[in-house]
Amino acid sequence: MTRFESATEIRALPEAGRYAADLDPGYLIGTAMNGGYLMAVMQRAALAEAAHPHPVSSSYNFLRPAVAGPAEIEAVPLKSGRTVDTVRATLLQDGKPLVTGHIAAAGLESDAEPAYEAAPPELPPLDRCRPYDPRRGRVGDGFLGRVDQFYTERTWRRLRGQDPEPVPELIGYLRPSEQDGGAPADPAAFLPIAVDALPPVVTVFDSWRWAPTVELTWHMRALPAPGPLAFRATCQAVGGGWFDENVELWDVKGRLVAQSRQMARNGC
Repeated sequence: MTRFESATEIRALPEAGRYAADLDPGYLIGTAMNGGYLMAVMQRAALAEAAHPHPVSSSYNFLRPAVAGPAEIEAVPLKSGRTVDTVRATLLQDGKPLVTGHIAAAGLESDAEPAYEAAPPELPPLDRCRPYDPRRGRVGDGFLGRVDQFYTERTWRRLRGQDPEPVPELIGYLRPSEQDGGAPADPAAFLPIAVDALPPVVTVFDSWRWAPTVELTWHMRALPAPGPLAFRATCQAVGGGWFDENVELWDVKGRLVAQSRQMARNGC
């Protein structure tokens, strides 16, 4: 079992639809748990209550920060259908709801061919990208030791404030940390973290600051093949203390496997 699989493990409680989890401190960013990690834990509980295996559309509201340690998830089926199940999941600590989500589960075919899909960005090989996150001094500390991140040289310069005309676009690769055993047996289980693992895209305009997510919706478009995911993160507007962030992920076969959009606070 990889560390990721262990960190997202849940245990069924006697009460129907209730699950226990131990939130891993390795997924902290500062003093709060990474939102993508929380979504991955909640997703396991939601899928345990669904008849279909794949979270094709998920939407989460982040109410309060979560901390490392014991937590519970309440998963309530709202609809059971022939092709789609919908489950409401709530993450709680000390009886207080911290995150709520609605997960629509369906079945995706591994060999399905898209009629059309957006092409991935042009990327150099992974070994020619910058292998760490500029928000921290070294690789291996906390969250950075859980998710390996690689940035193109242009993206790296933007994040370092070295681009004379910064554009809110980040491009590179990410994967579960090889130090922690690498990818889980089910590569799709990593997607909730992958859509929320990057530095805030507004970092290109200023040094990194706390940018808490308020709402995040993500879609699973295909079953990912094992291997690193190529990413592109963009932003459409920043102002009034708010910004949007849009992330697209492609697998090693060049297939679009996930896309997300979130609204977040800027400079809090």
